[in-house]
Amino acid sequence: MSQPPRVAILGIGQRGLQHLAALWRLQESGQARIVALGDMYPPNLDESKIRRFVSGYRQDGIRRYTAWGELLEKEEIDAVYVCIPPNRHDGEVILAAERGIHLFVEKPMSLDLGEARAMGAAIDRGGVIAAVGFQQRYDEWHGAMRACLRGKRVVMATMVHAGTVESHNEKHTPTEELGGPPSRVWTAFQEWSGNTLVEAGIHQTDLLRYWCGEIESVQAHYVARDPELVATEGDNPFAYSVTYTFANGAVGHLIMSRLARVFHQESYLHVLWDHGHLSLEADGPVAYTYGGPYPPATPPPPAQVRRPLRVGERGDATLAVNRAFVQAVARQDPSLIRSPFPDALCSLAAVLGANLSSSRGGAPVSTAELLRD
Repeated sequence: MSQPPRVAILGIGQRGLQHLAALWRLQESGQARIVALGDMYPPNLDESKIRRFVSGYRQDGIRRYTAWGELLEKEEIDAVYVCIPPNRHDGEVILAAERGIHLFVEKPMSLDLGEARAMGAAIDRGGVIAAVGFQQRYDEWHGAMRACLRGKRVVMATMVHAGTVESHNEKHTPTEELGGPPSRVWTAFQEWSGNTLVEAGIHQTDLLRYWCGEIESVQAHYVARDPELVATEGDNPFAYSVTYTFANGAVGHLIMSRLARVFHQESYLHVLWDHGHLSLEADGPVAYTYGGPYPPATPPPPAQVRRPLRVGERGDATLAVNRAFVQAVARQDPSLIRSPFPDALCSLAAVLGANLSSSRGGAPVSTAELLRD
């Protein structure tokens, strides 16, 4: 492709604005050309509003639409970003794939695995490049951890994220006008987001797969939010405990919470292999392992087993995932995509499987059976 890819974005809410900011930077360096924006809520397309989030943004030459179908019908584009809530999909992914338009689909791609599989089938038939927004795969620290674990026998991974209800607080669209939640943003309500695990924990789930391999089964238990709190806090559960079993025999634990009135978040991340311990610390990933004669005559000093991985700055993962996508489209090279749609379906199956397991009292659910049936 001799010219930079012509790109459109559907959905100019929180994540759509973040992608627009990254694409604007890529446009300024000649790597992309933004031609159209679509959002069903007209104020989200206002130039002054967008400039609050996208430095230097100008509307010149960028056409705006309030109907997805009209944008896809009228515009000559090479790629489209789909950044709308997962329960609001209405065939736009399939339509774009059928028209040969390359796709960047934000996660979760759907709250229904059948719908997501239909998207995947259309993408396969259309022969288009399709990426899913797992930008954490483009974080240099996460990449260094993947490289460190390559060839090792991973036995366990544990991720804990204590989050807050208020972490997504800016409401870009009045969802109450669409039959949605009147109080908080759509991510706080299960009908729109699937719940916190599906909407946010899918990132951590995807990272576990990135490091540890395929998930075979899932068991989950949730602690439901009290009904009287729904009006002010949303109806997502307070807490989630998920156990993944991997094809290589490893086990994974994902523990999450969404509490109100806390205004403090923190995380914990450890991956163990048979003779080592990999931890994501404040200054970067660190491996703890002893490489000398075993057993040693005396316990080795801490400095002898603590081995920081050689990594630089983490970088801007959102910019990196956008750069990879537009370069893949420009070069017609899907190998540049670290989160292709078929692979992302496995992460979606894992979190939707967790919901199913929780509804069955923690009974194990096979992700392969979900994907097949």
